Amino acid sequence: MIIGYQLSKIEAERNDNVIPQDPIEISYKATTKSVGKDQNSKTLRFIFDYQVDLKDSKDNKVGKIYMEGSVIYAGEGIEEAYKKLTETGVMQQDIQQEVMQAISNMTIVEAMQISKTLNLPPIIKLPELTSSSPEPQKEDKKSSKNK
Repeated sequence: MIIGYQLSKIEAERNDNVIPQDPIEISYKATTKSVGKDQNSKTLRFIFDYQVDLKDSKDNKVGKIYMEGSVIYAGEGIEEAYKKLTETGVMQQDIQQEVMQAISNMTIVEAMQISKTLNLPPIIKLPELTSSSPEPQKEDKKSSKNK
């Protein structure tokens, strides 16, 4: 289970020299740079980076958001998972999946706020609301007689 999360670095830029041409292509990249174990083997600390690149249809760079941080994982089998990682270079699948999901969930929220602040396109597609004409309400004959 994820018990802690912290960002240590945020970089973002908007390219004002480009007038974006639709559609905007958004690519994401999240990686764990290192994993460390605390001294009493109760938690693992994952150092990560997360990057969002925005390009237009002519491959012009529209903007970029980059973050670094750490996630702390606690759970059963930490010692064994860390030993396997040091021997094989591969983290236990369920732990890796939970950590990467937590990184994604936490950084997307931050990146959405940053993209709004820099007036970049939203990094995830937002729902589109459509307006439709409401159907005229039919008057209930029974209620009109009782009036």
